[in-house]
Amino acid sequence: MKKIYFFLLGIVISCAFQTINAQQIDRIQRGQRGYVPPARLSNETYIETKDPYREANIILPKCIEEFELDAFEKEVLKNMLIKKFENQNVILSDKNNNRETRRKKMLDLDKDFYKELSSILTAEEIEQFKVMDFVQSKEVKKKKKKNRRKNRKT
Repeated sequence: MKKIYFFLLGIVISCAFQTINAQQIDRIQRGQRGYVPPARLSNETYIETKDPYREANIILPKCIEEFELDAFEKEVLKNMLIKKFENQNVILSDKNNNRETRRKKMLDLDKDFYKELSSILTAEEIEQFKVMDFVQSKEVKKKKKKNRRKNRKT
């Protein structure tokens, strides 16, 4: 008789613990307030490599408009930008660099770029170049958003 009681008691206890574990009372579940998704660790470089020609084509029109560059200065600036982005890609793709050495090399590259830039721009224009925002303009973003909406409707 005692064996049957112990067996039934064991079943009752296991059912009770099963429901407690199923509820996960001690953990915040996905979708609840305060949930933080687990971090995704990446062993890749922190900054992705860029296409030098595409980046130069984004930056160049804004610089021509802002600094009123002539054809010669435009070509010099284009070559300097392409050279800078190619050197950045070399630094970023080198697996032997850790984060600190990569940051140092990138800062040195920027300093050299600004020294070269002083050959065609004044000091004031270089300071203005440093603070310029070269991401897409609001008008371009609005056009893309409109086109996406049109494509969804059709």
